[in-house]
Order: sequence, then C-alpha cells, then structure tokens
Amino acid sequence: MDKLRIIHTEWSNGWGGQEIRVLSECLGMAGRGHWVGLAGCPEGKLGQRAREAGLAFFPLAMAGPWDARAMLGLGRLLAAQRVDVLHTHSSVDSWVGGLVARLRGVVCLRTRHLSVPVNTNPLNVVYRLPQAVITTGESIRRHLIDDYGLAAERVVSIPTGVDTARFAPRPPEAALAAELGLDLARPVVAIVAVLRSWKRHDLFCQMAASLKGSRPDVQFLIVGDGPGWQRVNGYLDDMGLRGAVIMTGHRADVERILPLCTVCVLCSDAAEGVPQAVLQQMAAERAVAASDAGDVGQVVIDGQTGLLYPAGDLAALERAVGRLLGDAELRQRLGRAGRQLVQQRHSMERMLDQTEAIYAKALAWCAGARP
Repeated sequence: MDKLRIIHTEWSNGWGGQEIRVLSECLGMAGRGHWVGLAGCPEGKLGQRAREAGLAFFPLAMAGPWDARAMLGLGRLLAAQRVDVLHTHSSVDSWVGGLVARLRGVVCLRTRHLSVPVNTNPLNVVYRLPQAVITTGESIRRHLIDDYGLAAERVVSIPTGVDTARFAPRPPEAALAAELGLDLARPVVAIVAVLRSWKRHDLFCQMAASLKGSRPDVQFLIVGDGPGWQRVNGYLDDMGLRGAVIMTGHRADVERILPLCTVCVLCSDAAEGVPQAVLQQMAAERAVAASDAGDVGQVVIDGQTGLLYPAGDLAALERAVGRLLGDAELRQRLGRAGRQLVQQRHSMERMLDQTEAIYAKALAWCAGARP
C-alpha cells in the first residue's frame, strides 16, 4: 500500500500489555516505511520508551474527553504533520481524537484492547466517531456489533502480534537463574502480568500456597509491576509464601525468563482479549495453564495448545498446574503446538498486514468508495 503518515494517541500513563502493543505497532509500521508518530501523556512511561526507541513523540495532556485545549493541540498537530490516519487507543484520547478527526476530515481508527463490555447508551458515540474499530479478540468484536450496533464490516479483530524470532525456544541461562534466585534443577511455575486486580495474582498465590505442601520442590515466579505491587507483595507474608515466591518486578527481557519456566499461568477473570503474554509463552514453547477469560480460548485450545480452566476456579487451576508439572511429554507436545499456532496466526507480521488492510479500507470509505 502507499506509505502513510500515521499518528497514534494514548492517554494512559501506565505500562502494560496495551501500551506495549501500541509501541510495537508504531515501530512495526515505521519499519514498513510509514511515517509514524505518537501523541500522549507527557509523563507516561509509553512516551519515555517511544523516545528511547527513536519514535517521534508529541506530549499531549488530556484532562478529559471534552478538553478543548487538547483538541486544539491535536488539531494543530494533525495539520502540521499532514496526517493520513489517526489511531486512538484509550477512552479519553478516543473522544478527543475522534471528534478532532471528524472535524478535520482525517481518517480515524480506534483499538479496543479490553474485553470489558462498553456502555451501550445512545449518547456514548465514541465508537461511532472512527471509520473503523479494531478489537483484540472476537468476543468484544461481536459485542460491538450485536449490542452496540456497529456495522460488522467496520469492526475487525486483530490480536496482538508476537515477534516469533525474539520469543523463540532457547536454552535456559544459568547466570539469569542465579540472578533471580532460581535453582535450575527445580521446576518453576510463573505468571507474567501487570499487577492489576483482574489478573488475579491472589489466585496464583493461593495455588502456590496449596501446591508447596505437596510439591516443595516447585519454585514460583511473579514477573511484572503495576499499581498492585504492595498488595501482591503482602500476599507472600499473609499466605506464608515468603521465600517460595519470587517477585521480579518489571522485566524487559521476558524472552530470557521464559526458558526458566516449567509452567506458565494466566489467572485473569476479566478484561482479556487475546493476551500477548500467553502468545509469547506459546511462541517460546512453554506449557500454559490459562483461565477461560475473554478471548483466551481462541488460542489456548484445551489439550491441544495448552490447558484451559474456568476463570476463578482455584481447584481447577491447581489440577491443571499439577498435571503439567507431572507430565513432561504433555508439556512438550503443548509447547510445540502452541508455537506453531502463533507462527501461523499471531505473528507480528500478520498483525501489521491486517492493520494495513483495515487502514486501506477506512481510507477508501472516507473517500466514498467501497473497499
């Protein structure tokens, strides 16, 4: 397709799966020859990492969805940069960006990253402002069509793509294991997730407390940071897990940590599309036990690419983890099948191909043609 001038907006000042996807998508499209910029929270971690990666970042404070100053600033930016496509990601920036794009005749897209139902009040027109909406899973796509009333052709599900070369199987590093306090001779059960309530680190810790009695050889690893750090850290004392569970904080080298993990766990009970952490684990040929939340079941096919258990069910989680710990052949089979699925359907290149395709359709619609 023709090279485009694209600006993404992101109001969030955090750093989790959503922000990682935004940055990866920006860099991926820039790598394809498009000019890409990012406008967002001046103090956010996303802006810092965008600058470090060499991406054009434009600080844009947004006090709320009707922030006139933010609208004026974004309007000037779109004009100065001769933008073809505006791509928004969170609630506030989608209101600001959607309204500005409509007024200026700029093509706009919105990505809905979470599977949480949207407000279907007729006054909530934020998803009607853009020419197209991208979701990270099929269930939220269906919700926007069936319950919110968007035309099916305007909504496309594009799960997060994974760099399958970066997250390829590799030997575990003894030095990294020592740095983290892990014994390579003992199994490791890990959760990789931002520390937020719906990720259910409490469930992970309850599982660890239960299993450590029958499997004292197992080590438990919590990889990630976030607003729930103090709460999750408190579980270690409350449940007698101090010394049995290691918290690493944020790690930029997850691809090096995964080879140390025998079993990877997803405990979320809400808000998931197709989680990129799970896709990364599958790409690295790790055995995954995942909760059936959001669109997780699109990729964790029970007994084929991983083990799926009912969200919030502690006993089912314990059974799934115990089964994987006790069956090396099963772990290997699920790991190989998981990587194959990611390579075929969820690579970074596939995500970028699909994104370029919906950009082309939105530009065609805006010009009055059919895609």
